[in-house]
Amino acid sequence: MSISEHHSNGSSQQFNLDQIRRILILRMGPVGETILTTPVIRALRGRFPDAYIAYMVNPGREDLVSENPNLNEVITYRVSIPSLIYEMVKRSFDMVVVLQPTFRLVVHTFLARIPFRIGFETNSGKGCLLHAAVPNNINQHETDRYLDVVRSIGVEPDSHEPEMYVHAAAQTWANDFLTAENVTLDRLVVGLNPGSASPSRRWSRDGFAELGDRLHQQHNAQILITAGEAEGRLPHDIARRMSCSPIIVTGITPMQLGAIIQKCHLYISNDTGPMHISTAVKTPTIGLFGASNPHQWGPNWQPHTIIAQDSMEEIVVEDILEATDLSLSRLGFEAQ
Repeated sequence: MSISEHHSNGSSQQFNLDQIRRILILRMGPVGETILTTPVIRALRGRFPDAYIAYMVNPGREDLVSENPNLNEVITYRVSIPSLIYEMVKRSFDMVVVLQPTFRLVVHTFLARIPFRIGFETNSGKGCLLHAAVPNNINQHETDRYLDVVRSIGVEPDSHEPEMYVHAAAQTWANDFLTAENVTLDRLVVGLNPGSASPSRRWSRDGFAELGDRLHQQHNAQILITAGEAEGRLPHDIARRMSCSPIIVTGITPMQLGAIIQKCHLYISNDTGPMHISTAVKTPTIGLFGASNPHQWGPNWQPHTIIAQDSMEEIVVEDILEATDLSLSRLGFEAQ
């Protein structure tokens, strides 16, 4: 397949996709957005099986894609523009896939002389400097928004599901952590994630506390509460409200979090990065939505569940327990 770049003077330049050998993916995003770009990685590998594919991410996001078998390299974004451009130039990329509508990133790839550039139309540059540019359509699921970019050159996905791969060292760490906490995987393990960068996306402390206690009472569940360091005392406040004794998991890397979540039989989370990690490591997930758009951000594939209301305050424990019972019955866990 060939793509034509049309210039203002009427001339055009042909790009033969079959000659693409080195590809760069760019997305400077938070945890959830980075996870939701992984179907693009898989789609590109399917279309370019022998290409060298690299992904440039924000510092701290490397774990999310570092073990992805469809990537050859993960590059950490550099704030210094000369250093950033040098990192791109020295790798001699043929094509760049810019997965955010940020014109300055497109300019950087132009200055790095990457010959074939695709991405989103931007507010400032529209489709300028791109050979294929798609509208930034947020009225669809986020995975489809990213996939629109590669569809523009005829690359179709085999699946919309995100994925995250956990390396052996993190799996060993998770096993050792759970053993030290006397958690056994032959009993139900449920992870609760009460945090979120936005307070409006957080379900109540009392709600999570009651939910954890009732899961312990009804299913003899072992309860883990995951939280980032930014959440501060939040997991401890919830644990203090509970009758059972949950295990608090905090201060760990994204890779370790992925390993811990992978050990859970079920993960219940607000709409935030760990929810997306959970779906990506294939743990059945219940996502809670009140202040954000489940159509855009919800895990709308099996075996996950979305509970959505107009506000987080409208979500009640019974709604989640009903969804939990359905999920656990599929896994063979019944109420005791």
